[in-house]
Amino acid sequence: MGKLDDGSPVWIFFEKINGDKEVKCRKCGKTYKYCLNTSVMITHLRSDHPDDLRKAENERKGKNGAKNEKNSRYDNDANSNLIMALSTSNVPFRFVKNEYFKKFCLLLNPDHIVMSPDAIRRKLAENSNKYILEISKKVGDLEKCFIACDGWDGRYENVSLYALFVYFVDKDFCKQKLFLGIQKLDGKSTAENIGNLISKLIRLYGIDFCKIMGGITDAASNLKSFLNRNDLYHIHCAAHSISLILEEASAIPKVAQVLAKVNRSAAHLSRSKTDRKKFRDRSAALKTKGRIPLPFSVTRWAGCVMLAVAYLEHYQSISALDAFQQFLLDDNEKKVLNHFIEMTTPFLEAIHNAESDATYCSEIVPQYASLYEFVSGQNQKTRLVKLLTSETLKRYSKYLTNDVALLAVYCDPRFAYLDGVLKTVDWEDIERNAVNYCESSREVRPADATGTEPPAKKSNNQNTFFSRFLESKRQSQPTESVRTEIVNYEAIIMAGRPSPSSCPLLFWKSNGARFPQLSRLARHVLCSPQSSAQVERLFSRCGELVSSSRRNRLSTKTMNDLLLNASLGALKKLSEEVRDKEESESDEDSDDDIGEDVYSMWPRNATNRRSSSAPPSL
Repeated sequence: MGKLDDGSPVWIFFEKINGDKEVKCRKCGKTYKYCLNTSVMITHLRSDHPDDLRKAENERKGKNGAKNEKNSRYDNDANSNLIMALSTSNVPFRFVKNEYFKKFCLLLNPDHIVMSPDAIRRKLAENSNKYILEISKKVGDLEKCFIACDGWDGRYENVSLYALFVYFVDKDFCKQKLFLGIQKLDGKSTAENIGNLISKLIRLYGIDFCKIMGGITDAASNLKSFLNRNDLYHIHCAAHSISLILEEASAIPKVAQVLAKVNRSAAHLSRSKTDRKKFRDRSAALKTKGRIPLPFSVTRWAGCVMLAVAYLEHYQSISALDAFQQFLLDDNEKKVLNHFIEMTTPFLEAIHNAESDATYCSEIVPQYASLYEFVSGQNQKTRLVKLLTSETLKRYSKYLTNDVALLAVYCDPRFAYLDGVLKTVDWEDIERNAVNYCESSREVRPADATGTEPPAKKSNNQNTFFSRFLESKRQSQPTESVRTEIVNYEAIIMAGRPSPSSCPLLFWKSNGARFPQLSRLARHVLCSPQSSAQVERLFSRCGELVSSSRRNRLSTKTMNDLLLNASLGALKKLSEEVRDKEESESDEDSDDDIGEDVYSMWPRNATNRRSSSAPPSL
């Protein structure tokens, strides 16, 4: 020790005297000349008071160790929260170099060292690996799954990104939704390149490709081609399918003319901040609630209907604008717009319902049945109703040829054997498909662990009529078992059907032992939601990241790390909520749902009862 160290243990034994020119030992009273170092004092303590010095040094090490452990824990918590703040915002990494931010951190804790941008990137990659490990554990009992995949093309950024979600039902009959990541597509958006990207992502999490049962996507030809090439089921996203009907309806000349005026008023409000404030103030004075008529994104499903609804709700507020006459409608135009909204409102409600991840693909066919019954019961003399009827029937009929959509309806006890759901399909046809599926995907039981017998020798009489007779009888037993389950399933459904707001998985969880093969089928076909809206919400966030002037230099890997870190945070938050719920002594149930952020990709409770997911009554 050559320099003065105020933390040195020598000052426990020595004190300064004579104006800091000398030091005196408190133990024995010896004095030494003080030359701004502690070497003489340490030599004295080692020779005259070694035990006391050793004891003081040990006590000092213990205090410093506890302090360092506390500081290390504080630094880890602070850095983790900083990573989450950066992952869920548009703040650039270089913000940590901001002079005033550094001063702010020093005032909170002078010992804390703010992470550098490079350290942040390393921490993001480290957390991403943790997320992959966590998800790899969750997919351990995955039997069959559906994927939701879609692409995003930057208009000016010259980048094509594809995101992948996986849906499955675990052995506890809880619906799981997993975000596997977002990757830049190498080359053109062909079915082959998309297949390579998906294979790469699922291998990263240890998922066998053969466990993918199908995918729920929009009508993109490359995604459909990928599914067809791999013999996978394809479910057309219900929200996208219904929105195509509304697009056709909005293109009717009379309707399009009125909607053009509605769009002009919305565009004016979006451009003029002054008029927008006047408009809001007038709506507030009139106590008109709801979103004011501002333009929706061109990719927003049913945006034209939502804008028309907002326009009519705030129609009286238009007079607050300076040049409002050009945005008003005459009586005929009002009549056209009112009729358009009246006829399309059930379709809009169906889209809003389909956008929730709490839905099931089994609800698509009943939803279309209700829409077709509604529109076919209207006056067919108007062009709008004729078009809605024909377009609804066309897409309804398409779903009725989709085997997995029909199997999902059959496995949903709310809709199975319900009159009016299937227009041209018999329940007996679906029962045969269920038998075939159960037979083709029969679960192989593991062999007895105590020992395995050698394979039997081949008989010379294997091709005789008698051997074929025995083999056919052996194979018919599982089929009869499935048919017995089907008969009993129909009986229990007809005796007492679950309520429309109930969760179908709760039924199979309670009756899994009674219907082992049908419950396994239900786990496979009820895992998919109605739509791929989760991918669309994710791409809304990606657009903000890539297009932001503060984040537009992000690499695809860093963007993927950001999203995986946000997902890891949401996963931890879910675990904390579950733990808090288990520790809570309150028996009261809360019906309030936390608003879903674009990063909140984990459902709070997959088996909660839902009041709004069931389609309208038939």
